[in-house]
Amino acid sequence: MEKIKPYAFLFLAGILYTLGFPNIFNVYIPIMPIIGTAIITYFIFNTDSTKKQIIYYLFYNSVINLISFYWITNTLQEFGNLPFFVAATMNALFALILNPQYFVLIMVLKFLKKSQPKFQELYFKHGIFSLILAIIFTSLEYFVPQQFPVMLGQPWIIYSEYLGAASFLGLPIFSFFSYLLAYEFIRIVKIKRTSFLNLISIIIFIFVNPFLVDKKIVETTEFNVRLVQANISNFLKVDSEKGGYASVSEVLDRYKELSIKPFELESKNLDLIVWPETAYPYPIRTNKKDIKESIIPSVFSKIVQKTNASMLIGGYDHFKDNDDGTYFKTEYNAALQVNPQGQLVNSYHKQVLIPFGETLPLGPLNKWASKNLPEMAFFEEGTKYPLFKTHSGVQFISSICYEILRPEFVRSYLNKSTQRPHLMINLTNDSWYGNTVEPEQHLFLARWRSIEFNLPILRSTNTGISTYINQNGKEIKRLEYGTTGNLDLSLDLQKNVSEKDSTFYQNFGFWGILPFWLLFFIFHVFLLKLKNDKIN
Repeated sequence: MEKIKPYAFLFLAGILYTLGFPNIFNVYIPIMPIIGTAIITYFIFNTDSTKKQIIYYLFYNSVINLISFYWITNTLQEFGNLPFFVAATMNALFALILNPQYFVLIMVLKFLKKSQPKFQELYFKHGIFSLILAIIFTSLEYFVPQQFPVMLGQPWIIYSEYLGAASFLGLPIFSFFSYLLAYEFIRIVKIKRTSFLNLISIIIFIFVNPFLVDKKIVETTEFNVRLVQANISNFLKVDSEKGGYASVSEVLDRYKELSIKPFELESKNLDLIVWPETAYPYPIRTNKKDIKESIIPSVFSKIVQKTNASMLIGGYDHFKDNDDGTYFKTEYNAALQVNPQGQLVNSYHKQVLIPFGETLPLGPLNKWASKNLPEMAFFEEGTKYPLFKTHSGVQFISSICYEILRPEFVRSYLNKSTQRPHLMINLTNDSWYGNTVEPEQHLFLARWRSIEFNLPILRSTNTGISTYINQNGKEIKRLEYGTTGNLDLSLDLQKNVSEKDSTFYQNFGFWGILPFWLLFFIFHVFLLKLKNDKIN
């Protein structure tokens, strides 16, 4: 029974962790991942066997994988054209990059094996070690590369309208306090004691957040936008890209009919129509010297002529022709803007490519692999950070798919833009994942970017979920997964935006948290010295 006990608790820990994120149970309780984290960390600390620690770690992550990330196997099969066995194996290995901080902890404990009892004694005795562990785990979580970045602080997004600290120190500060609370739970269970400084800091942090929310009243400008969710099945999408006449006609007819429908808010003039990622099935050969000289498909001209609106289209921008006839890095995954006069005026090229879907992580071997894996897409990476402007004066930046899950990428984009935008537009195609929890997970994680950078987000997807998220991270209106239709919105955006509106987190990113940690550490050392002086 004693041998089974750890696995029973770890099974519970894995379930608890998933309850803070979209999951198969459709239950959301933000505190649960913190408890799950406390349990797995407790069992790693409670054994001096490296083998057992690794088994515990893999078992815990496998439970999370089973409940929340079960969609990866099917996706790898369809997106990367991989055999089931290979896709399932890679899904299992995903456990090695989900919560990688535990693997690092195990390796550190192995290195400190002889002094591990002393290390554990110090950890349970002094709250300063909870602080150090929370700093290390938060840093590892932030910087270790992950395709689908999952962080312990993300479940706080449920209270998005009250998370004022996010615009100052971003998601990392919420992960930090989540880890700190988890480690204090361990100390309470192990020695029936907690750190007063850690506990009071957590309480103060929770209650100060609402007072940090920016509530200033600003002059607004109206922006009328249509997100077209055509709900194109994955088979229809792939067949249209291969040139299937019936499929191409079906795809374009559906997008065109939805685009030219009367605007839901009849008294308003439509400013922008948005098609999701890779909505247009054929590559567009943009003129690299003068984009306005590009020849665009007639379907775009007809739509802008009918609606007198600009368009933002997810599609393929042809980059070059290879002499050997291969398609290696011949196209960009792109967002293309057409003005009401029917001219192509701007484009964004995706920079963060998805491994096994848009590229392979093989470096110089990618070109060789492209000849032997003809079903794989090998896109060229974009390098520019364009600022889009509509004829109505609204400025925005665009990201594609998982790029919006990477705060450092969004920071770079904003800091390299010539002017501050009014909003962000994210183009996505989640049809690869089917009717799983992935679309909800993707949206759940993306909401953090709005409160970190104080910018609303328009999220346009093929099969759903298309939505509008305000600058406080609150979802205002959506089209559910599997719905065919338009999301017509009339937005009140801040009229006069400038660099002064950029957040502290945009300016300093993760490094802005370092002075806070240093101050916290000094307080701990000071209190520890006072305690030792009293004992002496």
